[in-house]
Amino acid sequence: MNGTLKNLKSVFADSNLVRVFTNSLIISFFTALLGTMLVYASALVTTRSRLHPHGTLIIESIAQITNTIPGMVLGIAFLLTFKKTFLRNTMAILVFCNMIHFFATPFLMMKGTLDKMNESWETTAAILGDNWIKTVVRIITPNILPTLLEVFCYLFINGMVTISAVVFIAGAKTMVITTKIQELQHFAKFNEIFILSLLILITNLIIKTVKGIAHQQPHRKRQGLPLSHE
Repeated sequence: MNGTLKNLKSVFADSNLVRVFTNSLIISFFTALLGTMLVYASALVTTRSRLHPHGTLIIESIAQITNTIPGMVLGIAFLLTFKKTFLRNTMAILVFCNMIHFFATPFLMMKGTLDKMNESWETTAAILGDNWIKTVVRIITPNILPTLLEVFCYLFINGMVTISAVVFIAGAKTMVITTKIQELQHFAKFNEIFILSLLILITNLIIKTVKGIAHQQPHRKRQGLPLSHE
């Protein structure tokens, strides 16, 4: 019953398990990055632009539909749709699937935040000579930064723990931690399962901590407080 790092060392000594962990990090990062950009763009055009009402309705309908599709159904749909394309057994298809799978909740979160902002910002900026793109970059984006961080964090964490959809489209070279854990269960390799589960937990805690620190920096600047204890 003594503590030991033997099991941890054995996991990191296995190149296959290290590759699986690396795959999860890469897929989760690009899911969060590209997903945040997609969510932000979709929320902007539906709340802060002059998009035709039918266009807004289409985007909102897509968000609602993706929220009702079970992950297993989405995974099978991707498997059948892309089985004869260049995307098969690539990380790109896993990122794309995750973006669709987790689109609805961040979209509604972002849309709610944008709806609460002053509606006259675009008008005032236009009077001063700025176009819509400049208004988004200079005014809206800095004010919505906390929500962008929340969305990024949400997508990254879900990308690390999801299994329902990716289990059908992950290949031997693109396997992620959650699908590897499911495979290891069949061989009763519980030490490896435990270590990989801890890696998921630690990674997500680090992301939450970094997000919390990044969220506090703008508040410290506005209040004139030092950015660190040094």
